[in-house]
Parts: sequence; structure tokens; C-alpha cells
Amino acid sequence: MPTRRDPSTDEAQDALLTSRVGAAIAERRRARGLTQAQLAEMINLEQEAVSRWERGIRAPTLYRLQQLSDALDCSVDQLLQRGSKRIDDQLSIVSGALHGLDASERALVVQFVQQFTDLLRTQRPTRGKQRK
Repeated sequence: MPTRRDPSTDEAQDALLTSRVGAAIAERRRARGLTQAQLAEMINLEQEAVSRWERGIRAPTLYRLQQLSDALDCSVDQLLQRGSKRIDDQLSIVSGALHGLDASERALVVQFVQQFTDLLRTQRPTRGKQRK
């Protein structure tokens, strides 16, 4: 018989995901140079709803997530992947952070990431062995 998760744990995880999605919406909106009111108008909604999403008070419905992805010129995945523990999602976030940088700036970021991960591995040698 499967065990059920503690509802309070699920609620905490939902709250965390709501907060992360809200932060992703805000980040995408700002990157596009839009105000909350402009984004709300694009999806035929009031500005206060966008504000509640961005503050992590409420989560958008699946329908609204699709509208947001269209308005923000991104995939629904990109709105949901923030805070994901999956390495592919994390790589996608890092890759997105490199957009808008020239080749030498990207090389600098890559060099920094390599040096920083090397440093972390030397400080915690068992961590690197466990994840191979």
C-alpha cells in the first residue's frame, strides 16, 4: 500500500514552487521591458493578478501559464524550471544567463564556473564521488 505524503509538506513545496514561478515571471517580464500593467493587458487580466503571481501569493492556472509563455516569448518549461534540481533545467538557466554577453564575457563566465566548481570539489571530495 503506497504511503501518502504529509499534506503540510506538499503545501510547503507548492508554496516554494509558486514563489519560484513568480520570480521567473517577474524576471522574464523585466527582461522584455514590460510593466506588470502591460503584461496584464496582453493576457486580458488585471495588474493585481500579475502582482500576486510575482510575489508568490498565488500561482497562475495552467491556462494562464500558457498565455504568459506566449506573452513573455518563452516556454512554460522555462517558467517552471526555476529552482528545479534537475541538472538539465539548471544548465538551461545558466545558458539563458549567458544570452546577451559577447564571446569574451561568456568565456569569462565559463572560466569562473569551472574554477568555482573545482574549488567546491576540493572542499567536499565525497560529494564529487557520489554524483559520478
